[in-house]
Amino acid sequence: MAVLTCTAHGFARGTNTQPTSQQSEQTPTIKVPDEDDILAHTLNQASPHYYPELMMRYVVGDTTLTAEDYHYLYYGYAYDTNYRPLENIPDTDEVLELLAGLGTQGATRQQAQMLLEAAKDVMLVDPFSPSNINIMTYAYGVLGDAEQERISADRFRKIIHTIESSGTGRKENSPMHVLRHEHVNDLMLSRGLHIVNRTVRSTKVEYVQVQQNGRNAKGYYFNFERIYWKRPEMIPEREQSNWMINGMPLNKRR
Repeated sequence: MAVLTCTAHGFARGTNTQPTSQQSEQTPTIKVPDEDDILAHTLNQASPHYYPELMMRYVVGDTTLTAEDYHYLYYGYAYDTNYRPLENIPDTDEVLELLAGLGTQGATRQQAQMLLEAAKDVMLVDPFSPSNINIMTYAYGVLGDAEQERISADRFRKIIHTIESSGTGRKENSPMHVLRHEHVNDLMLSRGLHIVNRTVRSTKVEYVQVQQNGRNAKGYYFNFERIYWKRPEMIPEREQSNWMINGMPLNKRR
């Protein structure tokens, strides 16, 4: 059984089931999110990236979704009616409480089942939370559900890759783009880095100072502008969609 360790940010690390960002791989090809391009792909029913169908493939656990698919999935979610990044997710507290109650030997089957159910509720609100999906991967591993464990691990890796591919993060004019501030924490923790300070550099970009093994390391820039689009004065004037996610009225192609 994997042993689970919980960090201050609630990010689960299991010795056998932890899916991590593969830093040994080549630097990903950068594809900066372009809103006109995202809408052109996700609103077009003839597009392979038509959002309702793309989201349904994600929800059912389709591991054949490509890096390009995930680009439109992740950044297209900013236009979904369920995207409310400024609202708290109450079920997250339940997940953290369950994690805090685990013993040194990790979760029992009963605890893993409870953890999984709470994490599924979080996923209804934040379907792309790397830490929550990582927790689900761990829970499936404890329960012996190898297929769902594989699906969750695949989601985790591809979401991390999507964020990493949105910018170098090394310069203010090439930030990585995120849908929630928590996703920054998750990405840094997947690299073994701990955030020690965050500084807003502009109306769209923040600089995140990090440490590795207790020592300061070079930080990263992140674009957080989508988080504030839901404020009335910030919503881009785009064509409205009728998307929903796990609540389902996802319009299928005609």
